[in-house]
Amino acid sequence: MKIVHLADSHLGFSSYSKLDEYGRNRIEEMVYSGFDQVIDKIIELNPDAVIHAGDVFHHVRPKIRPLYVFQRGLLKLRKAGIPVIIISGNHDAPKSYSQTSPFLLFKGLEGVHIACKYKYKRFEIGDHHFHCIPFCLDPGEYSTEFKKIKREGRDVLVMHGLVESLSNRRMRSVGEHELSDSFLKSDFDYIALGHFHGQAQISGNAWYSGSVEYFNFGEARDHKGILQVDLESGHVERIPIQPEYMKDYPAIDCSGMRSQEIAGCLMELCQEDDIRDMMVRITLKNVNRAAYRSIDQSRLSRLGSSALYFKIRPEFADEEEHLSRPVDRRTLEEEFSFYLEQEAGQSRIAAAIKSDVLSYGSKIMKRAVSARQREMLDAS
Repeated sequence: MKIVHLADSHLGFSSYSKLDEYGRNRIEEMVYSGFDQVIDKIIELNPDAVIHAGDVFHHVRPKIRPLYVFQRGLLKLRKAGIPVIIISGNHDAPKSYSQTSPFLLFKGLEGVHIACKYKYKRFEIGDHHFHCIPFCLDPGEYSTEFKKIKREGRDVLVMHGLVESLSNRRMRSVGEHELSDSFLKSDFDYIALGHFHGQAQISGNAWYSGSVEYFNFGEARDHKGILQVDLESGHVERIPIQPEYMKDYPAIDCSGMRSQEIAGCLMELCQEDDIRDMMVRITLKNVNRAAYRSIDQSRLSRLGSSALYFKIRPEFADEEEHLSRPVDRRTLEEEFSFYLEQEAGQSRIAAAIKSDVLSYGSKIMKRAVSARQREMLDAS
C-alpha cells in the first residue's frame, strides 16, 4: 500500500504587503496555488490513500476562500478515487469544546475521514488501520488517547505536535504541546507527523512531512514538499512541489566599508533575475551607521523591486556599545503610569481620573501586546 503524507498547508495565511493585480495578498495566493499543485501531484502519483497531518487552515475560523480551495481539492481527490484522512492541528482546532470545527463542513464527503474532536479515531482503508490523534486541548490527553489504540497488525499513527526529542526547537512557543518520544517507540508501520515545517525523519518509521510553503526565514534551509510512503517496504520518498523561493543569505561582514562599497556588494549579490519572485533577506554585520544611512534608499528600493519580499537587516557596529549601556528597565505599564504621574503633576490630566485612565490604558496595552505576540507566532 502506498500513501502520500502532507501537513501544514495553512490555507488562509497571508503576510507582507505585496498585492497582485486584483488587490489580493500575493503570499496568500501562493499558498493556494501551492495547495492546488499538491492536489495535482497526488492525483499523478495515484496513491492508495492521502494523510493530512494537521493545520489544513491557518485560522480556526477560515474565510470563504480557504474553505473553497480545500473543498475543491477534496472533490478532485474524490473524483480520482483517492481516500483522504485528515486530523486537526493547533491552528485549525477550536480552543474550546463550545466552538465549532471548520472540518464539520466536510463531514460526510465520500472517501474523506476526519478526526477533529480532540479524541482518538480509527479509520480502515484497504488492509491498513489508521490511528488518528488530532490536536488535544490538554497536553495530558495525548497519552490518554494513545492508550485507546488497539493494534491490528498493519497500523499507521497520525499525530500533530512537536516531538520532545526534536533537536531543532525553533517552533517552540508558549503553551506548546509536546508529543512524548514513547509514541515513536511503538511498532507502527509508519508514523505521520504534522506541525514542524521542515521535512524530517524523527525515527526509523516516523516522519514530519513538513510544509510545502515557506512561512518565515527560519525555514529558508528546510526541505519542502510532500512524502510518498510505501507501507510494505517502509521506503519514504521526498516529493518536491515547487522551486525554492526563499533566500536567507549568509551575513556579510561590512567592517570598514563605505556606503558605495556596501551598495556595490548588495548590487552584485542581488541580480534582478536571481531574486525575481523570491523572498529575500540579507543581513549586514558590523555596518557603520553613517555609511548605511548615506546609501541612496531609492537605489535599494529598486534593487528589491523584482522580489516578492526583500529585506535588508543591518546590524550596526555600535549596537553592542548601545546595548552595554545601563538602561531604565521599566515595563510598558510602569512607563505609562510614570507618564500619567507627570501629566497629573502638571495639571494636564485630572488627578481624580488618573487611576481610571491607568486601568483602562493598561488593559488596551496588554491586548495589543498579546495580539502582537500571536502575530509573531502565527505560523508556528
